[in-house]
Amino acid sequence: MAHEPTIIQVEADEPAQSHLVHGLLHFALVVRYRWRLVAACLVVSGLFGALYHTTATRFYRAKAALVVIETGGEQASTGVTGEGPRQLNTMPTYTSLLSYPKVLEGALTHLDPKKCVDLADTPPEKWTDLIRLNLLARSVRGTNIIEVSYLSRDPANAVDVVNAVVASYREFLNKTHRGAAGEIGRVLTHKMGELEAQIARTQKEVLEAQQKAGDLRLREDGRTLHPLVQRATSFNEELITVQKQRLQLENSLSAIETALRSGEDLQPHVMRVADVVGREMLMRSLGFNPRDTATQAALERDLLEDRARLQTLQEHLGPGHSEVLAMVDRIRLKENYLADYPRRVSQWLTQVQDTQLGPKLVEMVRERLDEARRLETSLQTQYEHAQAEAAQLNVLLTDLDNKERDLKRLRAWQEQLLNKLTDVNLRQEGQDVRTEIVQDPTLPTSPVEPNRRRVALFSLFIGLGAALVLVYVVDTLDDRFRSVEELQRQLGTGVLAMVGRLAPLADEGLDALQVHVLPDAAASEAFRTLRTALSLADREATRLVVSSAEPGDGKTTVLANLAAACAHAQKKTLLIDADLRRPGLTTLLGLRGEAGLSNALHESNSVARAAAEYVRASGINGLDVLPSGPRPGNPSELLAHPRLGELLAWAETVYDQILIDSPPALATSDAALVGRLVDGAILVVQPGKNRRRQVIRCRERFTAWKIPVVGVVLNRLDPEHGYGYYGYGGREYGYTSREETVESETTRPTVTAAALIGRNSVYTEA
Repeated sequence: MAHEPTIIQVEADEPAQSHLVHGLLHFALVVRYRWRLVAACLVVSGLFGALYHTTATRFYRAKAALVVIETGGEQASTGVTGEGPRQLNTMPTYTSLLSYPKVLEGALTHLDPKKCVDLADTPPEKWTDLIRLNLLARSVRGTNIIEVSYLSRDPANAVDVVNAVVASYREFLNKTHRGAAGEIGRVLTHKMGELEAQIARTQKEVLEAQQKAGDLRLREDGRTLHPLVQRATSFNEELITVQKQRLQLENSLSAIETALRSGEDLQPHVMRVADVVGREMLMRSLGFNPRDTATQAALERDLLEDRARLQTLQEHLGPGHSEVLAMVDRIRLKENYLADYPRRVSQWLTQVQDTQLGPKLVEMVRERLDEARRLETSLQTQYEHAQAEAAQLNVLLTDLDNKERDLKRLRAWQEQLLNKLTDVNLRQEGQDVRTEIVQDPTLPTSPVEPNRRRVALFSLFIGLGAALVLVYVVDTLDDRFRSVEELQRQLGTGVLAMVGRLAPLADEGLDALQVHVLPDAAASEAFRTLRTALSLADREATRLVVSSAEPGDGKTTVLANLAAACAHAQKKTLLIDADLRRPGLTTLLGLRGEAGLSNALHESNSVARAAAEYVRASGINGLDVLPSGPRPGNPSELLAHPRLGELLAWAETVYDQILIDSPPALATSDAALVGRLVDGAILVVQPGKNRRRQVIRCRERFTAWKIPVVGVVLNRLDPEHGYGYYGYGGREYGYTSREETVESETTRPTVTAAALIGRNSVYTEA
């Protein structure tokens, strides 16, 4: 049979974090129930850790501290806080030098191999490797202090090795830096000679370029230009002025010629031409007396003076004074004369316009235009020649600037080399890098290895890790439900009741029902709890089918006792045995061989008449039973008949509670045929017998069939193990004969167990 999709679905929009949270919670519960396994792993790990700590070889560590001081030059540092950039960059180098072969080989010269425990059993060629393996050098962050430590089996040997390494290190630095300073000095002296020769050559090239360019150093202030550049600029400005004058003359000539052809008045053009050729020259050319112009100019000056004198007189004399009146008359006469001057000029121009004005204007403008053109041509030639000379000069000056920059750069480089050479000479007289011991190694009194705390933490980590892995493996291999919470979470539904092992009663009949025979017993309370849980369920639970994952789970016993509990609660109840293959309910109630459900489904008469004929009274007030009837050849086809739905519809009008027994869900599909016609299903689970995958698969089938599961009933719980963890042995699937099934459900040795009251609740597995 095909495997249906898992019932524990994750919604598309559910956060991924919920999977992790639920998984961790589930694993935490598993660890809780396997705490003995975790404790055993921790104990074993702790014992191994204690054994290692007891038997391991003791190691001692001696430590010294050095301060590295760089002297000389701009990077000098005499403190311990390495503040210069060079100091911070070179500290890793100084630290790494402590473990280099040259330093370690020098340290061996300060040691006596016969007294050194670590070197006693090691060949001489491996002594440096052994010291490097146990040597630790690190720089203190933000300072120029180096800590040197050595790990040894003998405390005194650790101190000796640290002292030897420190001494060799200081000798190596002293020798290295002095030799390096002498070599650097020789290189710098040779470089200084080459640089001086290059400076002399560049100076000579600069002088030659200055002479060639005729550089007078006039451009250094950034404002004064070279004479050639000034000359080209001057020609350009004059050329622009002449070009403007030529354009103005051409426009004037064109306007005058147009006015002559059209017979227009030429007087407006006179003043325009006067601005170009000069007013006096124009008047003289036209035959106008220049003295009139001079007289007019003199009168204008006298008028201004008279007005000023009148204003002065008015400040001291009255308006009727003779001098004031005389001055007023004089001013009026001059103003009248000047006002009449334009009229006279206009009258004169009118007289000469027809005969002399036009030709004179054209002749004067053309003469002036020819002169402007000749001047423009001359200036254009001179400007182009000056421009070429300035362009050639620009090339020479650019080359000169480049050579001067090279000279300046060489002189700056010379100054730097001179400073470095001075610094190197000072280094040769002293040390560029000095080291001082700020902490001498002391004889260690207690071992650092094995570290008790580290061993304990490591043992705890290993033990806990091994325990978690072992718990996960055991949990994967153990296919059982370990708690009610786990069952609810993985099935996605609540537990309605928990039934313990029932006391042995009669084989069949009403005397086989726990609730009927021992209504006051603790085990009977579990069925009343189930009845209460169904009455408080969220969905309507009038028509219910009871099933299980496999045969022998006790579903028939649970169903019969639940029906009796409902009848005791004054609820008219009908029990229907729909297990037409192996009718355990019919056998349990002593109705074997009676006509029943199969007969009612085969007949064609009305459902009410068939029900009245085949429904039997159980002997308990309010409880009727419809047996299974003769076993048909095709149980599934018969249960799929529409009359089954009609029968249940009739029963719903007569009874308050309808309970139906069906075959196990994993064995046949009969439970699906019945479940589609009822309000929900009750799943009976025997934790000590059923495997987890079987029960989950059964729940998946109900979900695929779209049959709502009202809840789960846990059956045959062993109170000796409690309800939190089930330690029952397993049992394989098997669908036995009717007699074996009845015996399995009624005559199994039982022990009364208390039941827990709980409402129906659904926990969705994330």
